[in-house]
Parts: sequence; C-alpha cells; structure tokens
Amino acid sequence: MVLWPEAAEPAPRSRFALSPRAESVLDVVITVTGLIVATLLGVALAVVEAVWAPLRIGGFRVPASLVVALVTNPMLGWFAYTVTKRRLATLLPAAAWCVVWIMAAGRTTEGDMIITEDNWVGLLTLFAGPLAFAVGIYISNMRQHVAPTRATTAKPSPEPPPAGS
Repeated sequence: MVLWPEAAEPAPRSRFALSPRAESVLDVVITVTGLIVATLLGVALAVVEAVWAPLRIGGFRVPASLVVALVTNPMLGWFAYTVTKRRLATLLPAAAWCVVWIMAAGRTTEGDMIITEDNWVGLLTLFAGPLAFAVGIYISNMRQHVAPTRATTAKPSPEPPPAGS
C-alpha cells in the first residue's frame, strides 16, 4: 500500500518506449493527420448534405441534411479540438464546410442551383450548420477548462479545541 506518491517506485519502462524526440515527431504527425482527416470529413459531409438538401419524399421536403449537419458538425469541431488541442484548429473543418455550402448556394456556369430560395431545408442548414460547429467548439473548450468548484478547493477547518481546556 502506497501512502505517498513520492514513495512509489517509478513504473518500469516499456520496451516500446519512444525517445522524447520521437514522441514529439509522432505527436506532430498525429496532430496534422487528425486535422487533415477532420477537414476532409467536413468537406465530404458538406457535399453529402448539400446533395440531400433538395430531397423530397411524396412531395414533401425531408430535412435529412439539416439533421446530419446538426449531429455531425459539433462532432467535427470536437474531433478537431481533441486531436490538435488547439482552439483555432477547430475552425478549419468549419471553414471547409462553409465554403462548400456557400458554393452550393451559388449558381453553376449553366445557371443551376442546389440551394434555391424556396428550399427551406437548404436555407436552414446553411444557417444552422455553422451554429452547430460553434456549439460543438464551445462545449469542447468548456469541458477542457472546467474551473474547480469551491468545495474541491476548500481547506478543512481546524478542529475546535476540546471542551474544558
């Protein structure tokens, strides 16, 4: 039984332990790869959502792209922050998603539009998607910086002196 952490023996090194230089290189590789994956996922999801925006079943618009954006955009922000541990890096998948949607809202050279003015699903997704990113980024940042409560930082009060002394 260990009462004090200082008295504990150090854990034996694994035979797979990396040198500090190799660890820092591996950390950079994981960070960059994760950011590339998050950005490519942002582009891919934006394309899928833009294609689903005009979806109709039985003459009624189906908000599939809106639901997918509201569910996946916060996850992309969380993933980018978790992989990089940098708040600004979370903006890259969000920016990629927004660029695809802004391009989808414009006309092609032939004059076609994916997101038209009568497509309430597309317009709502265009506005709610970036908000979903913002919520995801905010929540992931707040979870990382939770301040200790007063109860956890309070020091025990000294015991009162015994009666009769």
